[in-house]
Amino acid sequence: MASNTTTPAAEYSPVAEADRIFQYLCDQSERLNLPSEVSANKDAVSFYSAANEIYYPIPFKETETIAALKGIEGSVAAAIADLRYGQPPQKRNVKVSLEKATCFGCQAYMAKVDGLGKLDAGVRAKLKG
Repeated sequence: MASNTTTPAAEYSPVAEADRIFQYLCDQSERLNLPSEVSANKDAVSFYSAANEIYYPIPFKETETIAALKGIEGSVAAAIADLRYGQPPQKRNVKVSLEKATCFGCQAYMAKVDGLGKLDAGVRAKLKG
């Protein structure tokens, strides 16, 4: 009798997914008009999490995408610092917290203008530009 064994699916890791999205963005850096230093120094960017769990219970990878974009932002900031202050003895490291990226994204959901949230119909009239 043949055994029907299956290997369990690899457990999902928001940290690994943030890194995958970041690597994808770096691979697209020329098309996205990112400075060449972003892809040249992509190994200096790392992601970490205290729990490595999904924070938004939705099918979109918001935390992971925000963290990846924060990695790009940090990489650009490191490149600017290198231009401004010169190359340090050791390569600048960028460390992105998924919890802090989640908080950054969460503020868009909680922000209000004159008591109106982002899903309220009249909020656009309150915004400049």
